[in-house]
Amino acid sequence: MHLELDGYLELSGVLPKEAQSELEAFFEEANKKILKKGAPKGKESEGAQVTKWSLKGDKIELRINSGRYVRAHTALLRLSNALSKILGSKYHTGIRKSVATTYKIETELEKTPLEPITLPFTKELTIKDKTATVIMVEMDESELKRNYPDRLLRRLEEKITAQYVHGKAEYTRTVERSHKGLEKYKLREDPTETAVKLGWVKEFPGAGIWQILPPYAALIRAIENMIIDDIAKPLGFQEVMLPRLIPLDVEMKKGHFGIANEIIWVCPPISRDPKEFEEILDYVEITGTPPVELLQKKLRPPMFGLAYAQCEPFYELFAQEIVNIEDLEKNPIKFYDKNGPTWRWEGGGLKGLERLNEFHRVEFVYMAPPQKCIEIRDQVLEKAKTMVDKDLDLEYRIDATTAVYLEHAGIAEEQKEEEFVKTYDLTVILPFETKSRPEAELEISSFHVHTDFYAKRFHFRDKTRKTVYTGCVGMGPSRYAYVTLIRHGFNYDDWPPKIKKYIGKKLPEVPKTVTWP
Repeated sequence: MHLELDGYLELSGVLPKEAQSELEAFFEEANKKILKKGAPKGKESEGAQVTKWSLKGDKIELRINSGRYVRAHTALLRLSNALSKILGSKYHTGIRKSVATTYKIETELEKTPLEPITLPFTKELTIKDKTATVIMVEMDESELKRNYPDRLLRRLEEKITAQYVHGKAEYTRTVERSHKGLEKYKLREDPTETAVKLGWVKEFPGAGIWQILPPYAALIRAIENMIIDDIAKPLGFQEVMLPRLIPLDVEMKKGHFGIANEIIWVCPPISRDPKEFEEILDYVEITGTPPVELLQKKLRPPMFGLAYAQCEPFYELFAQEIVNIEDLEKNPIKFYDKNGPTWRWEGGGLKGLERLNEFHRVEFVYMAPPQKCIEIRDQVLEKAKTMVDKDLDLEYRIDATTAVYLEHAGIAEEQKEEEFVKTYDLTVILPFETKSRPEAELEISSFHVHTDFYAKRFHFRDKTRKTVYTGCVGMGPSRYAYVTLIRHGFNYDDWPPKIKKYIGKKLPEVPKTVTWP
């Protein structure tokens, strides 16, 4: 790795001529000591060095070259700190700011990109074979202190790795598959149209959003109660009510800006003063149409995302906290949440009940020592499998797949054979392709161990700095209801006894109007 930085230190005043010799001595000494500190023994040449400098008015212009250790931008900040003390005490002159005007970085890559790469904060990015040359835009002191250059290089490697890791399909292996056959399924085509005709559901204005009427609502709630009574409570999970408006900083720590295209963002009004919005009401009353462009001007920038996974607040709950891993070994933290819908922007091509922009889930979240966390995840998986296999009599498959929390954060990771599985998916096999996607299957649950990924991002730790793991499981009653309907049909008499136990002797009826259903 080779780095070359051209920049300057802006002074609070003009130095006298006699300061020239003192600056010369300072930079000579800095090259020997300050800019070598941190470089391993024998690697001093990969520290930093001021190769050119000049005093021009109220600026000290300089060029810094470095290798991997004591990188050039770190060297600039070190020089600023050390020099400000000298100039302040002798000449009563401070350093107002440190600026890197041009920063050229040459680095060796682990892999050659498969397709072109773009990155922010760059004037130029060229890659030849496995050598990348990056020229960054001008950066001020705050950007250097936040280590934009190193973050950019890390992002470059992540994006190249992601080109080799193409998502779940690329790194999925089936670990279990039932073989009951699909002959027993009552329905051979998507049930959405029939559910609409019967008045069990009615599409709401907006793709992927449905009004769930009494019979289908009863099925969803029955499955939700089965999940709680047969999985959550026996395994010692306690109910919590987690928020659904997720602030941007929590979204950032969760890694959800890696899936910004799937989040539904929330923009609050610019004011609560009715006068600010009077023209909007005028427009509606006169035109009879929603004033989209006018309304957009009355909104703040996004301040929240609607909950994508439900577990986001769990990690924020423990942000900056210290836990006792010995206590967690005996009593791991185990919560479940069913506090309202989850939202994901699936796009406008949704046609059936299987994929929705607004849907219902039960989310399990847990914190424990590493092995205990894996055990908890596996226990939930086993009970979910029993429910799908025995109670609902569905044809299913369990896959070990890409760690989805890393995918969401835009981080690619190749699974090593000796590692435990971080993500399992539970998928139900269907006798037809769904309306929204050409797939004869539907994933209905996912089971995760995050390692210490979120402990690091949200800065919670054990008091003795032992490793703390978290995990989560998402189970979707909306999807469970959909596949149950396909397997057992619309005739209530044919439904599994476990479901009917929660609903009663008969399904609730749909209200009738002259024109509907």
